[in-house]
Amino acid sequence: MTDYWSLDAALAEETIVPARYKFGAYGVARVLEPGSTSSDLEAGAKVDTPLWLATALTRRGMASLTPPEIYLERYRRKLDAGAECLNLKGRAPYFYDVGNKCNEFMQDSTLSAFLSRTYASRYRELVSKGLSTISGEDMLELQSKLSLEELAVFEGGREAVARAEMWARGARPRSTVNAMPSRKRPIHARDGPEGREGKDVS
Repeated sequence: MTDYWSLDAALAEETIVPARYKFGAYGVARVLEPGSTSSDLEAGAKVDTPLWLATALTRRGMASLTPPEIYLERYRRKLDAGAECLNLKGRAPYFYDVGNKCNEFMQDSTLSAFLSRTYASRYRELVSKGLSTISGEDMLELQSKLSLEELAVFEGGREAVARAEMWARGARPRSTVNAMPSRKRPIHARDGPEGREGKDVS
């Protein structure tokens, strides 16, 4: 999530994560938690916070963040049990980006290993298999399970496979024709009938 101009990077940082505030704050409780009965945030309160704000406060020592529930042990066991066990697109569309961003502050080696293991198994079981023979409804079902990062890899793979098949059939990309008209006018149009008659031909 380092690309300032990336829409996906911006959306990933809107993911809600739990954060424990080390200091109180006035007038922000209902902004962060609309159902709060108080407008002030007490020191030590644990509040669901956008990732961009949680990381900024953690960096300044004003809060400490924890990863969302999907990165905890219960979900780790599910994902370790099988790549198809969880629909990441619905639960965590930016699963890898958010996990890695949280881990910049947590420095949890088990979380790093879990993210790497999950990507490897889901790539092998879902993404690579999806590039072979499935189509139609099966394709749509597969795409509905992939996180947006996995979906980008999948779509890139499909495009590469299509190009390889085109090359194997001997097809060539269509040549691009320059549709821009020439700025140079033809001689007869430039001179015109009057211009030609008026010239000295001797």
